[in-house]
Formats: sequence, C-alpha cells, structure tokens
Amino acid sequence: MKKVVIVFASVLLFASCTQTKIGYVDVEELMKEYDATKDVEASLKVDQEKMGKSLDSLNAAFQGKVEAYYKKAQRMSAKSRQESEDALKQEQGVIQQAQSQAQQILQQKSQVGIDDLTKTVDSVVAAYATTNKYNMILGTSGNGTVMYGDDAMNLTEAILDVLNTSYEEKK
Repeated sequence: MKKVVIVFASVLLFASCTQTKIGYVDVEELMKEYDATKDVEASLKVDQEKMGKSLDSLNAAFQGKVEAYYKKAQRMSAKSRQESEDALKQEQGVIQQAQSQAQQILQQKSQVGIDDLTKTVDSVVAAYATTNKYNMILGTSGNGTVMYGDDAMNLTEAILDVLNTSYEEKK
C-alpha cells in the first residue's frame, strides 16, 4: 500500500512540475495590422468604386429619361404616358436589381476574403504554437475572452510579424 501511495505522490509531483505554456493574441489588432487584411480591404474598395461608378451612370441616364418624361408628359396622350411610365418603372426595376446584385457580389467577395484571412491566421497561429511549444493560444478581441493576461504572454506582435513576413514573401 505504501508503494502505491509513493507512486501516486510521485506522479502528482511530476504532473505538477510540468508547466502548461499559454499565450494569447489580440485578434482584432492582429487582423487590423495584417498586411493581407489591408490589401483585401483595398481590393474591395476598388471593386466598390467601380460598381458605384457603373451604377451612377445607370442612375444618371435613368434620371435624364425621367426628366424628359416630365417635360413631355402634359403633351402626351394617356396611352403614350402610360407606356412611358411602364418603361420607366421597368428600367427602375432593372437598376434596383443591378444595385442588389452589386451588393451581393461585394458581400460575397468580402466573406471569401475574411474566410481566407481567418484560415491563414489560424494556420500561422497553430504553426507558431507548435514551433514555440505552446500548449494553448487564446484569442481575444478588445475586452473579450481574456480578462487579464501578462504582457509577456501576449503573442500578437510576434504572430503579426510572422504573418506579414510570410505575406510579403508570397507577393
């Protein structure tokens, strides 16, 4: 019985001597300062501006037609007026559909970009943890899940350096 107690005590002593290595990353800061995030945002902004210009030209042409309609409307027959109004309503519907489609395209591109960034960050964090023998790396955002962490455990800058260096090499 004494041997079992001694062995059990030895196991407990050994287990308590092994330290769990834990770090944390401010995910919000990491994504904000990651060069790939900045490039994805810039690309989306360019796409948004292109689509905006295209939609603006459609709207400008439509507004011209509306103004022309109002100038002629009083001199038109009831049938002709109705046909013009129907054509304008149809064109307005096409423009609204184009606006909706543009929003969907931008949302889809944004989601794909975010998903790609998240996968990259997750894989870099996992590789960093393995290389540096961390048992766990927690993620936090602002006042999120890590209520307190010693600055020595904050790996945000180290992982950000790895991400940006890796991203620059891929460019």
